[in-house]
Amino acid sequence: MKISAVDQSPIFSNTDANSAIRETIELAKFCDSIGMHRFWVAEHHGSDSFAGCSPEIFIPSLANETSSIRIGSGGVMLMHYSPYKVAENFRLLESLYPGRIDLGLGRAPGSNPSQAGALAYGSKTTSPEFFTTKMNDLRSFLIGEKPETEAFESVDVTPGLGNLPETWLLVSSENGADLAAFFGLPMSLAHFIEQDCLHLADRYRKKFKPSVFSKVPKVSVGIFAICAESDEEAISLSASASAWRKRVQLGKSSAFPLVEEALKEVKEASTNNALGKGSNRPFIGSQNTIYDRLQPLIKLADPEELKIITICEPFEAKTNSYKLIKEVFDQN
Repeated sequence: MKISAVDQSPIFSNTDANSAIRETIELAKFCDSIGMHRFWVAEHHGSDSFAGCSPEIFIPSLANETSSIRIGSGGVMLMHYSPYKVAENFRLLESLYPGRIDLGLGRAPGSNPSQAGALAYGSKTTSPEFFTTKMNDLRSFLIGEKPETEAFESVDVTPGLGNLPETWLLVSSENGADLAAFFGLPMSLAHFIEQDCLHLADRYRKKFKPSVFSKVPKVSVGIFAICAESDEEAISLSASASAWRKRVQLGKSSAFPLVEEALKEVKEASTNNALGKGSNRPFIGSQNTIYDRLQPLIKLADPEELKIITICEPFEAKTNSYKLIKEVFDQN
């Protein structure tokens, strides 16, 4: 099983966005040092909680600071952008860092309506019905074919053709799975957003059409996980994320609270609640707990790869969590 990381550059109450960005760079270096497969960064706009807003700008810095781990976007929210520009950005990145760049594409806005409007800046092609058209044109621009949009048939993409970035679609719905299958893209299931998505792996594999991007269906699953030496320690570390989620549910936007502050807000953190029964975050505990709890997921979705999102502090606890998860899968 390949183990990878996705980092959203979370902002904690004792830090700021600049510190969160620098911490993501240090995390990428750590993940590279322990042999993780890939490292993705997210796209969020105008957020008090997450600092990463531009994966394509972030990726070169991460690639420069690492040596072998794949670096990519988790993901670029295509609805906001020109497929032509996305193709140019990622073909250039693949030219600069050959064999190491991933283009993960998302269908969600990653923003509120006002921020989406500012990103669009008057464009009429940002609504969901344009996504398939944008995907068609992006595919053509990436592989050097004429796009379906006639107005762009004479447009050339630079730099010239070389290796393609490994291109994925982030999925949490049937429509998303169908699009990934139709375009022949590897699919990354967002279990950390929508727990009831694992059945989509079978749907995707049945409908998959081989393409220049992938000859066979490929599935990864993105999960939220915190691993520590004991279940009790992991549960305590999860308090920051738990308290933050409660704030969001109450309509309060904020940075992530520190553990001590968060534990006061999550006083009722019984084992069942903290481990997330009935929620989309059940993977909190020791190595054995997490490994055992992941077996039903692995049996159902049969992924080639797990992409781990971990939000906790201090930073040493976060790196230790990734190390422990990587170790337990290496040993089994």
